[in-house]
Amino acid sequence: MFVCPEPLPMLDVVVKLVDAVDTDNDFPRLRAGVASGMAVSRAGDWFGSPVNVASRVTGVARPGTVLAADSVWEAVGDSGDFSGSFAGARRLKGIKNEVKLFRIRRGDGFDGD
Repeated sequence: MFVCPEPLPMLDVVVKLVDAVDTDNDFPRLRAGVASGMAVSRAGDWFGSPVNVASRVTGVARPGTVLAADSVWEAVGDSGDFSGSFAGARRLKGIKNEVKLFRIRRGDGFDGD
């Protein structure tokens, strides 16, 4: 688990990591889920809704992909550093509402709904 106060540097690190591992056939392909929001650190661990959402989003991501919850994509917007394509809304275990998911890549802005 990675923790960062801002979503843009988090996406940068996660996309770089997934891309780097994806180019090496000696490693299994990574999958990543990213969420943002308020979380609390206690005794060396993190707790809160974004921790749970990120875990569940990671669980539905395909190998070699980065999926972000809508909270991340809304915060990043069209920064130009990433492109996001709408990957659907999902009901995730333990999460009250549907979560809109976006497939994140390096690129120019949004190319979906």
